[in-house]
Amino acid sequence: MTPLPEEIRLAEILRSHAPLGIAFSGGADSTALAVFAAEHLKPGEVLLIHASTPLVPGREGMLVREIADAWSIPLRIVHVDVLADPAVRANDSMRCYHCKKRLMTESLRALHEAGFATLCDGANTDDNSDWRPGMKAAAELGVRHPFLEAGLGKRRIRLIARRLGIDGWMMPPSACAASRFPCGTPLSEKEIKRVVKAERLLAERFHVPDVRVRSLAGRTASIEVREIQLRRILRLEPEIRKHLSALGFHAVTIDRAGYRRGAMNRVPPPASGRETNGMEPGS
Repeated sequence: MTPLPEEIRLAEILRSHAPLGIAFSGGADSTALAVFAAEHLKPGEVLLIHASTPLVPGREGMLVREIADAWSIPLRIVHVDVLADPAVRANDSMRCYHCKKRLMTESLRALHEAGFATLCDGANTDDNSDWRPGMKAAAELGVRHPFLEAGLGKRRIRLIARRLGIDGWMMPPSACAASRFPCGTPLSEKEIKRVVKAERLLAERFHVPDVRVRSLAGRTASIEVREIQLRRILRLEPEIRKHLSALGFHAVTIDRAGYRRGAMNRVPPPASGRETNGMEPGS
């Protein structure tokens, strides 16, 4: 298969950073980067680092192992209790920065112990359209962004993933569970688990893919789904309400606007650095 120009460019960038570690979530972007790197670098030049935290839905731990095994890429899992950090628990406008700083610091520690120097992630040009304080933490720690350096967005990354033969190359994004809570709402492991269980219930029992359950004031579950699923989910509302009430939600609503990536994002601060009102970044 003749390589695309962007594949040639990406391979050159990765070779310039090798040997390297990849911050590996198991999502579409980091999976595409991991497999592409493993295909274009020498054996032993790629190490996957997965940071396991209470803010990551439980299935990711199993998924990253499956992907690493399927493509024979070395993997290290680092367990990081980000909720032990008061700045993360407070869930203010810079929560993502504090969380990412802690995760990447621990990932870099594991990477250095393995004899690697450079950590890369799957950030890409589409991320520039969303305010992401975690990128500030990455910059401070010297994390590299090969897709960004190659000028690649999600559409081209999906094409590369398909050409690599990655199963599930169109898998929906899986965001940090903290993005289900409004900025300023303190985070607890109990409430996070409740939201994760609710989303898993909707996905598995009601066969609703790509669903978000936002936990709002008064322990209200606000359900967001893609427009194509909205009519069906409205028909199932009484049964859904019953199941989510059993999980401990006091009220259940279905957002008629549907799922919107970054629905709870805060407004980015102006150039002066002064904070503005808004919601926390996430999906």
